[in-house]
Amino acid sequence: MNTFDQLLAQPGLRQLFDLAWRTFGVNPALVSMDGQRVVIFDMEARAQPFCQALSRLPGGKELCAMCDRSKFLEARRDGQALRYRCHAGLREFVIPVIRQGQTIALLQCGQVHDRPPSAAAWRQAQRSLVAAGIRSPALRRLYARNRVLAPEQQSDLLELLALIAGRLAQADEARLVPSPGITQAALGRAMTYIETHLPERLALSTIASAARLSTRTLMRLFRKHVGASVVEFILSRRMARARELLLEPGGRTCAEIAFECGFGSVQHFNRIFRRSEGLSPTRWRARELRQEREGA
Repeated sequence: MNTFDQLLAQPGLRQLFDLAWRTFGVNPALVSMDGQRVVIFDMEARAQPFCQALSRLPGGKELCAMCDRSKFLEARRDGQALRYRCHAGLREFVIPVIRQGQTIALLQCGQVHDRPPSAAAWRQAQRSLVAAGIRSPALRRLYARNRVLAPEQQSDLLELLALIAGRLAQADEARLVPSPGITQAALGRAMTYIETHLPERLALSTIASAARLSTRTLMRLFRKHVGASVVEFILSRRMARARELLLEPGGRTCAEIAFECGFGSVQHFNRIFRRSEGLSPTRWRARELRQEREGA
């Protein structure tokens, strides 16, 4: 039996996926490392309306697969949970299942809105679809029917998925021979915890506990294998998330973004952002959106 089959044979897998569906209205998929095997329970009954319709149109399924593929590769390479947007502007999540430092599978789900979609959000999604040769008037109505999952709910979902990934990864751990790869597994756990708790105050001791390391060992491993301190890594992830939110439709305020990314105050956010980008968040957003319009 290969590794993927072993994961599928784990007791309670269906119940864990059902829990994600009942709690958040999303249906996780377990994806093999080569991307050739995807396991989804009750796929037809639990599909998001827009995505289900899009997958049935010529080129729709291929467009979605192409969008996800690069993120799958990124999650495999970095061993980190990712929260990203698909070509239609919907929120997607991918979480690596890491055993002994090796990513052995991926958990993927999403297809949700951050907030009820506006007309501007649909126009942006439509432009992306038309550019890919996909035109269907019915998609606009279905787009609004995909589930809305607020950012704080998304963080809770990511935490649940990380717990599921951890359970899958550790199910047979007692029978495995320890190897140097355990370092990468611990780092993966730390990074996943950070990614799923960005809005919160992140204490080194809490991150170390999630990674099953001492605080001192956690700091040493980050310096050696990541090339940055834990604090520097957290800041880089918060900045990446802030840049993403600044460019989202809806024009969230800097204060909203600051607290969602864990900066604590808008003053601190502005100071850190200006130091990193050379511009205030507001001016940076205006510049990026202007360049996007000019390049369209």
